[in-house]
Amino acid sequence: MRRAVPLLVLAATLLAGAASAFAAQAQPAADPQPTGVLRPAEVQFTGKLYTPVKFSVPLPFPAFIQQIGVQIGQQVKVGQELARYELRQEVYMDEKNKLSTTTIKELEYRLAQVDVELDKLTAKHRELEVMTKRNMASQQSISQNEKEIEAARKEKTSIQEQLNLARDVYSDRLILAKERFGRDAGAGNVPKVGFLRSPLDGYVLWINAEARSGAHLERETPIFQVGVLDPMIIRAQVHEIEVNKIAEGNAATVVFDAIPGREFAATVSRIPWTPLPANLQQPSYYEIELTIPNPDHSLREGLKGQVTVIPSK
Repeated sequence: MRRAVPLLVLAATLLAGAASAFAAQAQPAADPQPTGVLRPAEVQFTGKLYTPVKFSVPLPFPAFIQQIGVQIGQQVKVGQELARYELRQEVYMDEKNKLSTTTIKELEYRLAQVDVELDKLTAKHRELEVMTKRNMASQQSISQNEKEIEAARKEKTSIQEQLNLARDVYSDRLILAKERFGRDAGAGNVPKVGFLRSPLDGYVLWINAEARSGAHLERETPIFQVGVLDPMIIRAQVHEIEVNKIAEGNAATVVFDAIPGREFAATVSRIPWTPLPANLQQPSYYEIELTIPNPDHSLREGLKGQVTVIPSK
């Protein structure tokens, strides 16, 4: 009877092990857990709107503003009048002197004198050659004459170069004067009223708040900013990990807090190969650009938006 008890315990143990093995075989194997990081389908970052082409229109002289002829947001053509200004008396006199042809006339007179002198020296050289053949002139006199001819030719070359430069400078000043003061500007004639004109086809983006009729402003004071509104560009700083997930030509969507309820389409147009300056311990960021159409001019420079780029598969 005592020997039967251990046998029963051993049999129970074997039956329990067999049941566990059968249960393990019957249970399906668990799916392997994924390893690594899944690449996201979208890349999101914040960007800001900028005008792709923008020019400042400064006041070329210290002057009084006579009239502002445009408004912010107005479409303008290249060369269109934006404003009028009146020169101060001392500035007017200085500009009038710049369009004087006195220097050109003086150089032309000096050039004519050198030509006359050169003709005389050349004629004298011929006479000396004849006299030398007849033993009536020394070789030393001929050498002296040749030196004088060479000096006259060098002087003529110098005066001619000065004259060419003076004519070029006057021509450039005349073109600039006609742009600033109109077609009537010319030699000795400078109108007191000048014009600020648009440097390109675009829109008036900004007008100096101090630019009003009767206001006096100093030289190089910016009066207008004229730029292009369609398309516009979005600039954004993208982390080094994210920038490798996108490429030029990728489509994107943009939403702006200032324009709720609207979503704008954009395209990645520029990805630099060099990052923005940063310390060695910090990650690199790249300033990328996206082009965004703006046909209704609802977008304006400075708006901040949330950009979602859809990488190419």
